[in-house]
Amino acid sequence: MVVFLKQNDRHMKCYYKILGVTHRASGEEIKKAFRMLAMRWHPDRNPQESHAAQNFRRVVEAYETLMNPSLRHKYDKSHGYGRSGKSPRRTPMESGNGGSDSLGEVFQSAFGIAFGGASTRSEKDLRFDLQVTRGAAMEGTFEEISYHRMVFCDSCRGSGRRSVLQFCEKCEGTGEREELCTLQLRVPPGSRDGARLRVPGGGDRLNPGRGSGDLVVVLYVV
Repeated sequence: MVVFLKQNDRHMKCYYKILGVTHRASGEEIKKAFRMLAMRWHPDRNPQESHAAQNFRRVVEAYETLMNPSLRHKYDKSHGYGRSGKSPRRTPMESGNGGSDSLGEVFQSAFGIAFGGASTRSEKDLRFDLQVTRGAAMEGTFEEISYHRMVFCDSCRGSGRRSVLQFCEKCEGTGEREELCTLQLRVPPGSRDGARLRVPGGGDRLNPGRGSGDLVVVLYVV
């Protein structure tokens, strides 16, 4: 059981205590503890608990530090952990990306929002750059965004023609038209600068027989 401490407790910044693991914990153990605690304390899952957002921020901060070999080495050295003075051995999972892969997994599984990291980009995907304040990113917020995407013409079903000899007047024979989209985007608490929020189906849809691309929202925290 992990107990979160008060602001003035001298152990408040002990990342190992926050995650409930020992200072010898492997990357897999840290990741497992993080997933459990992030799901437990995410404000969206705990709307009635006023301290949930604060606990969630501590969990994310601890995870991002301990999963980054360089940051973990500096943290251990400053807190008297370890004897060799060497950096922890880097495993494939601990790639130095600040734990963004696991953060994305948690948000995807819990809230259906994917952090589009190294995933393959479709030519139908669209990018939208969104600027949010640091406070809003840490606490979580809703942002209304509007953008245009290309969709197949519903009059000619993307063919560009009404008949063999007649072009479609609605799309002027292109088979496509521009569509204005407006949506409320949930920026999850604990979001970081450069995070990519993927909205499935929010991209271009150019063929009636195929699905839409995704809308990838890139966060700029200021």
